Amino acid sequence: MSAMHLPYRLRKGNLFEKVKKKIAIALGLILIVAVVIGAVIKTNSVSTVNVKTAEAKMMEYEDKVLATGSVDVVDSADLVASLPGKLTLKVQEGDRAEKGQVLAELDVSEQRQQLADAEDDLQKAEDGLQKAEANLANARKGREEAAAAVENTGTILAEAKQNLDAVRALFQEEKATQEQLDVAQQAYDEAEKGQKAASAVEAPDPASLALGVEQAKAKVDAARTAVKTARSAVEKGKLTAPIDGVVLQIAAKDGSYVQPGMPLITIGDPDQLQVVANISEQDINGVEVGQKVEVRWAGAPEELVKGEVSRVAPVVSGPSPQMGQTETSIKVYISIENGEALKPGATVDVVIYRVTPRQSLLIPNEAITEEGESKTIFVVEDGAAKKVNIQTGHSNELYTEIKKGIKENAMVILEPQDIEEGQKVRLTGGAAQ
Repeated sequence: MSAMHLPYRLRKGNLFEKVKKKIAIALGLILIVAVVIGAVIKTNSVSTVNVKTAEAKMMEYEDKVLATGSVDVVDSADLVASLPGKLTLKVQEGDRAEKGQVLAELDVSEQRQQLADAEDDLQKAEDGLQKAEANLANARKGREEAAAAVENTGTILAEAKQNLDAVRALFQEEKATQEQLDVAQQAYDEAEKGQKAASAVEAPDPASLALGVEQAKAKVDAARTAVKTARSAVEKGKLTAPIDGVVLQIAAKDGSYVQPGMPLITIGDPDQLQVVANISEQDINGVEVGQKVEVRWAGAPEELVKGEVSRVAPVVSGPSPQMGQTETSIKVYISIENGEALKPGATVDVVIYRVTPRQSLLIPNEAITEEGESKTIFVVEDGAAKKVNIQTGHSNELYTEIKKGIKENAMVILEPQDIEEGQKVRLTGGAAQ
């Protein structure tokens, strides 16, 4: 039976099966194409990435800190007014002075009068003490004499009584006359009067006079202290050089009236200079004693003064408006070799070399990734990224020294945070240097 003579239901079923097969084949082809396209897209987007690179080069490397500093005298001293008064200068700026030399004087006429009054009070106190001590000595002597008199009259009275008793006994035996008895009685009466008179003598009390002496001594001590204080005030009117040196600065005019604590004169040795630089807290890391320093001053721009860091202050200092600073900083002291071109008080430009210029293998800082205590980079080899462990030296704001891990001319990948080992890479743009 031909197809034309088949029932309509059978012919419709066969046609539907054929359509289903064609659709299945078409969907399979579409799926295969999609997988292939996806693989291609994935290969192009994941395995191959665009990167920027830089070439590891031997270049001159240095690490330096730029700062502003001031020139100071190493050994200097400031003389200030210790009391109010009119100033009389004995020297001028630039004069040489020896230790102990009077550089200026203050009007101390008032203090001199106070000293004279104190010395008068001391003399009076010493006179009072001398008198008190004499009175005490006299009182003690009087007491001794009175006691001796009482003792002596007592002895005389005892002898007179003994004689009277003997004469009475003889008179009763009619062996002595009435006249002899009267004489003995009179002698006894006189002795008794003498003993009473001696006992009645009142000598000054040495204890009270001794207290007076102690009080007089206290007055003398107080007067001597007043004299010492007044004499010191007079001496403070003389401003003497504490060291040998040159008068570097005079801060007050001759004849001016000054107040206590006011700076007047600075003396020091201008041949012994140092530079004090103010380094910001951000730049102080790595600054150490012994590092080389270069100093330049606008007053002698052709002169290069060399030195080295002698010490670093242990504390952070506040802003220094006179040095144009608005932030905190740390003082770094610099000893200089040839400071003849500098002047004390000058403002200078300072370059501190944490690393002096030298030839080193350098790569940009942004090529380095830190993993714990180790440092790694990615280099380009045969179109792929290769991870390399490196040993570094010093770093500045742009470059890092490479001690071990790669050689000159190696191409390192910049900012490799998303790069994987073995990943295909495509260089874009120029190498960043």
